[in-house]
Amino acid sequence: MSMQPILYPKKVALGAGIVGGIAGGAVMYGVMSIVMTQIGMGANCFAIIMGLITGQSYENALGPGITAHFLTSIAIGAAFGAIITTKKFQIRGFGKGIGLGIATGIIAFVVIFLPIAMTVLPQHMMDIMKMMPLTGSMGMSENNVNGGSMNEKSPMKNNSMNQQGAMNTNSEMQGKSAADEKLKMEEKNKMMMEDTQKLFPMILAGALVSHIAFGTVLGMVVTPLVKRVPQRSGK
Repeated sequence: MSMQPILYPKKVALGAGIVGGIAGGAVMYGVMSIVMTQIGMGANCFAIIMGLITGQSYENALGPGITAHFLTSIAIGAAFGAIITTKKFQIRGFGKGIGLGIATGIIAFVVIFLPIAMTVLPQHMMDIMKMMPLTGSMGMSENNVNGGSMNEKSPMKNNSMNQQGAMNTNSEMQGKSAADEKLKMEEKNKMMMEDTQKLFPMILAGALVSHIAFGTVLGMVVTPLVKRVPQRSGK
């Protein structure tokens, strides 16, 4: 009798899966926040990237990103709940529940996260990196330009007899400044691309760990919720 599978209604399994998906999504978000903080991109960077993927601007991406993350977690949890209503995958204890949960997390990593990571993730990472250091880099550029302008004003005062030459020199300096700015932007983009390539393996590893954590919590939450139903009904 103890070897018989535990039977539970589909509604209970789906509800338990949704609750487990929400709990797993919260843990996954926490793990990804730690990963993003460790690589210097900010705790909410994961949600911002999710928001950018949905088409939001950088300033408005956080809320939609969090919403998209938890909607995805709920969908995965509901799918998990539907799967465990089949005879082969009915949960009998925590071992099987957690094992199936981890398997679900890994499948979600391969089917959902990896395609996103290999297509749109690098570009959105660069977009965020452009926004984060914008003030500092632009401030340096402005100081360099202003410094060049100030340096040109002194000889203009000391050499008032050659105003036309000074104006030509100033125009040349402005042209050089524009060219320098363009060169700096190209170098900055190149550096960000290199940084993205260096960070990418760490993000993939962190995402895999976070999906495993998601699956573990999913199984741990769903198992007691579905196990107690047969006990109450006398089965």
